Amino acid sequence: MNKILGITLIGILFSLPGFGQRRGAASKEIVVQAPSSSSRKSNPLPKSSPQSTLDPTITLSMGVGTSTNSGIFGGLSFRNAWIKNQVSQPIIGLDASIINDYREFNSPYSYNGRGYVEGKLNNLLVIRPEYGRQWTLLKKATEGGASLKGILMTGPNIGVQMPYHVDISAVNPSNGKSSIQSISMAQALSNSTRTVIIGESNYFNGLNESVIVPGWHLKTAFNVELDTFKQNYLSLEMGFILDYFSKPIEMLNQTPHRAVYTTGYLTFFFGKSK
Repeated sequence: MNKILGITLIGILFSLPGFGQRRGAASKEIVVQAPSSSSRKSNPLPKSSPQSTLDPTITLSMGVGTSTNSGIFGGLSFRNAWIKNQVSQPIIGLDASIINDYREFNSPYSYNGRGYVEGKLNNLLVIRPEYGRQWTLLKKATEGGASLKGILMTGPNIGVQMPYHVDISAVNPSNGKSSIQSISMAQALSNSTRTVIIGESNYFNGLNESVIVPGWHLKTAFNVELDTFKQNYLSLEMGFILDYFSKPIEMLNQTPHRAVYTTGYLTFFFGKSK
């Protein structure tokens, strides 16, 4: 009886379609076929293109600086450089600088805190058109950074010698009233005028009485071009200027006049490259 039941159960199991399929699927070998070489898509690495040459560009910049012969504000500079190659570039510029005499000193006497330079006869404003070249000494790294350039420039000087004006308190003898007037220091120091100096006047008060003194100058400098973004240009320049004038400049009263001035300067340039 037990044998009959066992044979019957085995027959029922084999009669089920899913059981036979699972055993057949388990007995089959799974074959993974490698893709043929013809079916592979070739993806060659992009070839590195040769480095393109530097396109000619122009750098326009304006500078604000100080110098050893001026106060905190020493003057303005305008410059144009043609970047035709990475070694040497031609540049042109225009400077407008203030030059003072190193022997100047402020008077110990003041009126309401207003001072003036003792015995100063003239202001000197120098306009320098110039041409020169700059040489790249240290290039910028590929990932960015600063570069160092050496500069040599020269050109004529246009010296504007302006009388130094001071404000005085003048008394009108007819009515006895006092008023403030602007006169030149040479007039204030003359024996014919008895005045009380209040302080210095506006720098350009003596412009209509100015005298043009031509000359020549030589400039040497190091320029550190800072890392910038897009087409902005920023640099810091430190240098030395030798100015020569065709005649001695009358700067101070009762002191020898000079025709040669030496100046150390520091200028911050900013502008655009295009």
